[in-house]
Amino acid sequence: MSEFDRDRFEEIFGKGKLPDRISVPGRVNLIGEHTDYNDGLVLPVAINRYVHVTGRTRPDRWITVHSTAFREQHRFSRKNKMNPSLSGWKRFAEGIIRTILKNADEQVGMDLLVENDLPVGGGLSSSAAFAAGLGTIAARLNGIELQPLEFARTLQEMEHEYAGVECGIMDQLSVLISRMDNALLIDCRSLQIDHIPIPAGWSLVVLDTGVRHDLAFSEYSERRHQCAEIIELYSRAGKEFTSLRDVSLHDLDLLEKITGSMGVFLRRCRHVISENLRVTEAASALQASDEKRIGRLFKESHKSLKNDFEVTCPELDSMVEAACHAPGCIAARMTGGGFGGCTVNFVTGGMAEKFINTTLSDYRKKTGQNGTALPVSSIGGIMSCEGKLQ
Repeated sequence: MSEFDRDRFEEIFGKGKLPDRISVPGRVNLIGEHTDYNDGLVLPVAINRYVHVTGRTRPDRWITVHSTAFREQHRFSRKNKMNPSLSGWKRFAEGIIRTILKNADEQVGMDLLVENDLPVGGGLSSSAAFAAGLGTIAARLNGIELQPLEFARTLQEMEHEYAGVECGIMDQLSVLISRMDNALLIDCRSLQIDHIPIPAGWSLVVLDTGVRHDLAFSEYSERRHQCAEIIELYSRAGKEFTSLRDVSLHDLDLLEKITGSMGVFLRRCRHVISENLRVTEAASALQASDEKRIGRLFKESHKSLKNDFEVTCPELDSMVEAACHAPGCIAARMTGGGFGGCTVNFVTGGMAEKFINTTLSDYRKKTGQNGTALPVSSIGGIMSCEGKLQ
């Protein structure tokens, strides 16, 4: 840990023994959007933008969490029950820590500092990184050993319970077990994982529209509920599907007959089915360094998210359109839950700066807004496949 970081920590919590520190990467999903909670396929990459969590023990049982992103502090004692009126990031942070410590033999107090260079709310998994960082530090300081898959599932459950976001398990696995210079091909049903090398010479660029969303109170939850309703409709028609992963393109005719004029269900289902197929093909295209195929798949994915799943917005569409016409662009699409946030782009090596300048200039002309660029690289997660912290 750098001297600057220690000075900042001691400005907030006072001098004391050297604290521990962990930096959890964010992730950008290359392709496979809104498929994870449908038991589908996803292809994320852990990126070198982080949530940093620094912590040390204290002699009492009080726990203090200070967030620089939210410019607030939360203090609680494990002796008392969680305040039922607690909300937002404070409820999430306390819920994470209480969950991790519930089986600890002897719990200690902690001072914890959370810092970000990962944009909050941009669709880059800042929430999963926040949870993984707090959970890991709390476990370390209390002598608790973590296993990757079990830890990922716990983090997912905490998102559901304390953040109110019914997410899949993609984000948690991405920040924990990704490998450098590889995308992580995840089967969200079987949890089979394959590491797919990113072609040498391809630059990865994230472009932030500057538009923000709150997934817990946006149409994200509605999309998830619509997907569940589709399974219920199939069930009434005698099709025993457990998720949209079981539905094929051949089954869409039946859904159209069932729903009649309710084309929204048909569109939602069509997106998930086609997106899973695109993920499989994208993994193959990456392995073949096939620029043309990746470009087509990203374009089809964005179009499907816009027209069938209806989770883009004018700013996202404008950013993708600008990127597709910029020099060096291999592929561009929205990434994350949608309704704002970021786009993910592959760019020909050496062209990233020109691509960024041209795209952001065009975006500003189209929308009147200033987007920002995050040139990123693929890195490893905080845990190896064997469960040891790197």
